Amino acid sequence: MLDSNLTLVVIMLVFILFMFYSNKKRKDAATKLSNSVVVGAKVVMLGGITGKVVSISDETVVIESTPGNKIEFVKAAVRSAVAPSVVDAPAEKAKPKTTAKKSETAPKKTAK
Repeated sequence: MLDSNLTLVVIMLVFILFMFYSNKKRKDAATKLSNSVVVGAKVVMLGGITGKVVSISDETVVIESTPGNKIEFVKAAVRSAVAPSVVDAPAEKAKPKTTAKKSETAPKKTAK
């Protein structure tokens, strides 16, 4: 009888520890996301709206989804954010491709 009660208590303790651990992980991820939202960052909101962060207050963030169209959201509605240094980084310029000269052995088209 004592062994079965002890087993039940141990299982309950393990379950409770896992609940606290997963909650801590989720809270840390939310804090990290909240800290990554800065002016100039590209964000995706929970509803799927994308845009660039224009301003931030304590509880809200204003994004510009299209030029001249600003929308205010609660900070918690941000799904993902990309830092402005990554967004605005210049892309490497590709070397222009050289075009091969047309072969002179190709038959020429003549008009009839």
